[in-house]
Amino acid sequence: MINFYNLNFFNLFQINQMVVRMRLGKIVGDLKVKIKTSLRMRKRSSLSSSSSSSSTSSSSSYEKIEKSDSMRFELRSRKAHKIIQQTLQIADSPTSRTYAL
Repeated sequence: MINFYNLNFFNLFQINQMVVRMRLGKIVGDLKVKIKTSLRMRKRSSLSSSSSSSSTSSSSSYEKIEKSDSMRFELRSRKAHKIIQQTLQIADSPTSRTYAL
């Protein structure tokens, strides 16, 4: 006989582990971005202090903006809407081989 309480606890344990891994992955990613931006800032400040003429290109003056959770959510929802629209176009096209039931 299967004990459903243990099965449920095991599933919750696995889900909890996945959530922890995702959070750790996000934290590591955020730390990488912060380290890279701080290194870029150091490199720029050392370059600007060593050279007397400050002729900077547009690409060197660009700083990457960190994405917030709401920005990530917006990007995911836009991608999802785009995929849904593509799927509907394929399904509604007269040349597709799908059949309405």
